[in-house]
Amino acid sequence: MCLILSLQACKEKNSNKQIVSVSILPQKYFVEKIAGDYLQINVMIPPGMSPETCDLSTEQLKKLYDSDICFTIGYLPFEVTHLYPILNKRKDIRIINHSKNIQLHSGSCKHLNHSNHKQMGVDPHIWLSPRYAIQMAQQIFEALTKQYPAQKENFEKGYKLLYQEIEAVKKNADDNLNKKRGSMFLIYHPALTYFAADYGLLQIAIENEGKEPNPIHLKHIIDLAKEKNIRIIFIQNQFDKNNALSVATEIKGEVIPFDPLAENWTMEISKLVKVLQEKL
Repeated sequence: MCLILSLQACKEKNSNKQIVSVSILPQKYFVEKIAGDYLQINVMIPPGMSPETCDLSTEQLKKLYDSDICFTIGYLPFEVTHLYPILNKRKDIRIINHSKNIQLHSGSCKHLNHSNHKQMGVDPHIWLSPRYAIQMAQQIFEALTKQYPAQKENFEKGYKLLYQEIEAVKKNADDNLNKKRGSMFLIYHPALTYFAADYGLLQIAIENEGKEPNPIHLKHIIDLAKEKNIRIIFIQNQFDKNNALSVATEIKGEVIPFDPLAENWTMEISKLVKVLQEKL
């Protein structure tokens, strides 16, 4: 709190570029595709950090305070605990919440544990759905065009290219995964809720309500995987692989790395689709 109070309440940009802030790296990817090098982009969760535990550095806060817009996912833990309390005091920074007007799923990972928050248990991983990624790109384009109208023509070119890029990923997933409807896969942290829903797939979390699995839960997962002949386990870079490896050994399965926070959204989702196409 002392750090926040010590920062200037007014914008004092030290860069020639306009600044916008985003919560995660995939949003940075979308903004850069649309805006090119026109903007400086401040990422609130830098590479290697987790949305569960990430705190804000002095440099991030300075850039946030200098931002014209902050694009948020909506219900990431750090957004609720750290980011929104700051933004609520800074009415000059426009907030674009990508979860607005989306039918959100509940989350067994218990992302929100604040008794005074009406959205307890919301799954925030909307950006991993190609369908919602298209919507996010549109929101970014509209917000940037409104904020910087002189750049509309350039933004429109970037947006059209990004739309085509995401649409190609979506079509590839539609063509290859709709025939896999009803299939199941294991995942350590249940980050693919929206993606799985798009294609009628079922993700089974090794995590137990957002916590390390106990032996009883692990046995249940192993028995279920054997019964359903599940052989693939996704593990995110931000989590310990030991439990996933233990399950893989028991079911004679394969642990496959997956990074929901990878900056290159197109590459990561395309890799995911390819794995599911080949191994489900």
